[in-house]
Amino acid sequence: MRMMTNNKQFISIEVVPHHATDGEPISQATIEKCIAIATKAHFGQRDRDGNAVILHPLIVGSMGKTNAEKCVGFLHDVVEDTDWTFDDLRKEGLPEEIIDALRLLTHEKGTDYYEYVQRIIDSGNQTAISVKRNDLHHNLARGKAFGYPELVKKHEKALKMIEGAI
Repeated sequence: MRMMTNNKQFISIEVVPHHATDGEPISQATIEKCIAIATKAHFGQRDRDGNAVILHPLIVGSMGKTNAEKCVGFLHDVVEDTDWTFDDLRKEGLPEEIIDALRLLTHEKGTDYYEYVQRIIDSGNQTAISVKRNDLHHNLARGKAFGYPELVKKHEKALKMIEGAI
């Protein structure tokens, strides 16, 4: 997938399709609900380059290998960057498995970034770890494409931490 933005070419991470099976506890309807919530929550938000914020969670969610990783990827910035709360997500009927991973992935203000990443690793929650890895891969690609060396350095260090734990 290619996007043209500010006369710069941006190439996203390759997405490998995953065929849904009836054996997965998280349904396609739940995935659709997660996409709808993320789209509504991020509506009107723009990133530092002027792009719709929703593009990032849609890519991170699409990188998921399991339905849980997809759902958590689509929602990974909702509580951190919008007015939505975990209780709001629970009221929407989302499984606790998703909410638990989202709690881990929500970076609370005032918490050191690398302590936050280490907390995800220490949790052993494979969904949260995988989604953070996908998030970091996409953030690295964006940082390199749009010339943000400070973010590239930060995300490279965090990715090394995550990949060292896998």
